[in-house]
Amino acid sequence: MVSIRKARPDDWETCAALDHSTVTDRAWRVEVREQEGRIHVTFEPVRLPRSARLPYPRRGKSLVAGWEGCDLFLVADTGRQVCGYVTLRALRGHGLAWVQDLVVDRRWRRQGIGSELLAEAAEWAQRNGLERLVAEVTTKNDPGICFLRSHGLAFCGYHEHHWRTQDIAVLFAGSLR
Repeated sequence: MVSIRKARPDDWETCAALDHSTVTDRAWRVEVREQEGRIHVTFEPVRLPRSARLPYPRRGKSLVAGWEGCDLFLVADTGRQVCGYVTLRALRGHGLAWVQDLVVDRRWRRQGIGSELLAEAAEWAQRNGLERLVAEVTTKNDPGICFLRSHGLAFCGYHEHHWRTQDIAVLFAGSLR
């Protein structure tokens, strides 16, 4: 049984130590073409020659620094250990709840924990008067993209060189109403 609760300062070290990596056999290729005054952007899933383990785009001090300004930091707790977490920023002027991190330790994935964390974050955002939930993921994280889409979030944009790794962030959003 996993419970979702607000993170405490003593959870931070445990959260940082979770396996944040992703294993994938697909990535999303981005093609941008400008033609006759129009900009065409295409996102296309492509199969990789072999499975790849991808590191999380934020690590170490930059990961922890991102937590410091969060409006919501929830952890998934088994009773004996923290096995996942979600961090969220409220952009009240835009009515947005921005999911900054959604991580479940590799040993605990595919058990509904990520879904519970996302649902709790969405409920908090709705109670706090926010209208849309936005999440960011790298183009290389096909499992993350599939997860967000399966939870009703739709593609809403992208941002080049988003992380210190210079990876592209793909943005997904859904209504909280």
